[in-house]
Amino acid sequence: MRYLTPTRTVAVAVAAALLAACGDTTININEQEPIVIERPGHDHDHDKVNPVGRLVLTAIDNPFVQILELPAKTELNTFMVSATPSDLYASGDYRYAAVVQRTQDLVNFIDGGLWQEDHVDHLHDYQEAPRFMPFQLTGVRPTHFQQGPGQLAVFFDGNAATGAPASVAVLTDADIGEDRTDYPTLTLTTHQHGAAQARGEFLISTLRDVNSSTTLPSQVALYKRHGDHFDQEQVFAENCPNLHGSAQNHDFVAFGCSDGVLLIEQNGNTFTASKLANTADFTGTLRIGTLAGDKAAEHFIGLAGAQVFAIDAEDAKMEKLDWQPGTANAIWGYGFADGAEKFVLLDNTGQLTIFNYHGHAHAGQSAFTYAAKVAVSNADLSLLPAGARFQLAISAADDKVYITDPIRKELITVDVHDAEIKSRKQLNFTPHRITWLGIAEPADDHHDH
Repeated sequence: MRYLTPTRTVAVAVAAALLAACGDTTININEQEPIVIERPGHDHDHDKVNPVGRLVLTAIDNPFVQILELPAKTELNTFMVSATPSDLYASGDYRYAAVVQRTQDLVNFIDGGLWQEDHVDHLHDYQEAPRFMPFQLTGVRPTHFQQGPGQLAVFFDGNAATGAPASVAVLTDADIGEDRTDYPTLTLTTHQHGAAQARGEFLISTLRDVNSSTTLPSQVALYKRHGDHFDQEQVFAENCPNLHGSAQNHDFVAFGCSDGVLLIEQNGNTFTASKLANTADFTGTLRIGTLAGDKAAEHFIGLAGAQVFAIDAEDAKMEKLDWQPGTANAIWGYGFADGAEKFVLLDNTGQLTIFNYHGHAHAGQSAFTYAAKVAVSNADLSLLPAGARFQLAISAADDKVYITDPIRKELITVDVHDAEIKSRKQLNFTPHRITWLGIAEPADDHHDH
């Protein structure tokens, strides 16, 4: 399957429609040369163009996308898309926002306007106004987006009713920015609610038996890029029943299974699989269905309903964490933060739980220790608009996370290092999805765990 790019879209063309659809929303279209700052060598003490990035937000009831400048959270641009976005994701290097319109089989992309180029002996930071990109994806039911180092793997579920098979597209920021059509794709044999993880020239993707009674896959295969497509190299023998959820770190890719976690270890061009079985903490139908990883973290976090597990892939261990949920019974946002020195959980009562992450700790000491809980919202939860929930975006440039409160129409900034709310911004729309874009801080800017 090829994913075709459309006729080029110009931001000016949507301005009139936006003004009519978004009421008080203003449209700022700034045509200017990008600002450039050279940073000799890799001295991280040099000033950055924008050290904290930009936020991309959508509304729950309107097909527009708004870009805010940090830290002031001032509006830069607003763009119209075809339908109310179902989700937002950052590209591999955090320059572009993928604006997902799942049931329209469409993904648009917006340039956040901040990026960095490595010129060997110095770094260039660039800043310009956000813009709507001509590049787009038009596969069937874009669903799971997995960010890897410099890459974004997009998994299209396909459609059982029409017989459209699942497929995968792997994009770099250059593919998006240069409106390329030769990025690599993979077409699978049948529809599935699957996942894929890109690792350089390799792709690890799920497989589903065409005769299966469930849309969830049960196996994983390794593929290698050859030009604009991937060829299958290996099907791993280990089964992963009812596979859902995946993540990667520096050495491993993890997939959630009903009976445990499938771990794929990479050593150069060699990939080996192993299975980490569920512990005695799992009863009934409880299983890990969501995973989080980070290239700077040695552990994964697995979510099983409202239970949280630390997964040590290297030592094949799984540990249940006490996150002191109180009355919370669902986790709505999660991820490593502050250069993987923290892990955060946003629950359905408006509380943000912060863990300190220590990496491979001494014997008898957990890699994750409870640090704090921040009450982000005390609004009446019965007033949540239909389909809305608190949403979380994590900065890759500093120790801030950003949370939307759809009840009070607020955008909240939390400092996870100090475990405190830094600011609140009133929005003139009900927020739906949010993601962070900008220039990520290098992993070696953080102290060792």
